[in-house]
Amino acid sequence: MKTKDKIIQASLKLFNQQGERVVTTNHIAEHLNISPGLLYYHFKNKESIIQAIFLEYTLHIKNAITVPNDTSDPSEFLATYCDDIFEGIWHYRFLHLSMPTLLIQHNELHNHYLEAHQLLIARASSAVQWLRDFELIEIEENQIATLVDLMRLVTGFWVGFSIANHLGTELTKKQVHAGREHLIALLAPYATPSGKVIFNNLSTTVP
Repeated sequence: MKTKDKIIQASLKLFNQQGERVVTTNHIAEHLNISPGLLYYHFKNKESIIQAIFLEYTLHIKNAITVPNDTSDPSEFLATYCDDIFEGIWHYRFLHLSMPTLLIQHNELHNHYLEAHQLLIARASSAVQWLRDFELIEIEENQIATLVDLMRLVTGFWVGFSIANHLGTELTKKQVHAGREHLIALLAPYATPSGKVIFNNLSTTVP
């Protein structure tokens, strides 16, 4: 692994464990047993590292959260879709916890966030449309945008919600993946009889 990639991965680990506010570039360099000068050769400051991590997260969204097709199995697709979303949230959890503050502080990061947000909106909209086309949900066209916004609210702020409700304890992967049940709960009211079977099975198999 190249030094630049090592810095990104080490920073992500430390930010997730300790929070990006308390981790400095010196902490990152010490963790990697490299000089601060070598770190600054690749990144001019901590903000540029955070931006690189966010771009990596955007790439994860593009590659992992896919659009279903006519041959997709509904149960498998929904399980994979939910798992990929919350696995990404877990892996990049510091971003979800600190996002509002980071966006206020860094204008360039805000531009990348808007790009990622539109990508997630598009993928979620495609998933909802697919569920409707396969008669797993019944929903009016003018209701889809609101449902998708609610899906983004659950996924985007789930980390902060979980931490606020478990103060004094370390956030766990299980707590993050529990958000899947809430995402499914948003879809369940629109479920057709065949859709209800799938949604109920997903709700009872939360990792």
